Amino acid sequence: VKDNLATACDDPNGLIPECIRAVKSKFPEAYVWTDVALDPYSNQGHDGVVGDQTQHGDDGRATILNDTTVQRLCAQALCHAEAGCDVVSPSDMMDGRVGAIRETLDMHGHTDVSIVSYTAKYASGFYGPFR
Repeated sequence: VKDNLATACDDPNGLIPECIRAVKSKFPEAYVWTDVALDPYSNQGHDGVVGDQTQHGDDGRATILNDTTVQRLCAQALCHAEAGCDVVSPSDMMDGRVGAIRETLDMHGHTDVSIVSYTAKYASGFYGPFR
């Protein structure tokens, strides 16, 4: 179910965590990377949580709520780490998300889970099919 807060992004029984566990169960040495982004779970189609435009006084234009979005990204990254991924790769453009994700992972004992920035991911072979 898609919604503005992308609540399905951190469902421990969702498709991505289930796949991580399945791969790690069958291939424990596999190095698993995941994409951290809200757009697959958002009914708005954005990587960010969309604010109530009337609440922000921005003449009716939609506003992306950076801090709320970063909290959701942290929850998603933590969900993936708890499922067993080795690297999380945020692909949004929210301010402060890498530091916040690192802090969240560390606070929950996932100091060994790496974070790969969007720039490194985009420059890699992972994006070849999309260019």
